[in-house]
Amino acid sequence: MQPEYLEQIKDYYLEDAKKHLQVIEQHLLNLQSTIEDPEKINQLFHVTRCSIVGGANMLPISQLHIRSIHEAGLCLVECFNVFQQESSVQVDQPLQDLLIQVFYTLKKLIEAMSESSGLTDEQVMQVMTEMESVRESLKIHLKELIYRSRQVNDSDKAVASDAADDVPTVDELQVLIDELLIDNSAVPNSNQPKSN
Repeated sequence: MQPEYLEQIKDYYLEDAKKHLQVIEQHLLNLQSTIEDPEKINQLFHVTRCSIVGGANMLPISQLHIRSIHEAGLCLVECFNVFQQESSVQVDQPLQDLLIQVFYTLKKLIEAMSESSGLTDEQVMQVMTEMESVRESLKIHLKELIYRSRQVNDSDKAVASDAADDVPTVDELQVLIDELLIDNSAVPNSNQPKSN
């Protein structure tokens, strides 16, 4: 392909990526409300996976740089996928911080393409090495939050189940009423005058 076409492809990608990165950042900064809205999570999933990660395949950059964009982007995609399935996860500051770190790594990798010098393969490797520890911490922390969320949901279900077990059925209520009526008819009424 002609170099000018390759440069044009890169420019289109960077223009779109800039818009998508803004969307992702906004949703990450308001993560709890984002998780609770399936449409927002679907939007994040789509722009990250299809536009940013998928679009990187056509870029005239090193395979290492493309792979690094894939790894950072897919780390976010995996989290968004978890949020689609586990919408009851309660966001805490460490989760938000870790996701933001991955996001800024992705943003750095993409924005470096617009600079004339860009990133060398060694710099890309350094960025990815740093991100790998963040990614591992993110996976561990997210698993912990999912576990906690499921524990809370299970205990809520148990309480609701116990409460449902305590509510008598109509048949049980009818039996109680009948027993009370029988007991009351057997007891003499003290309000009636005694016959002599």
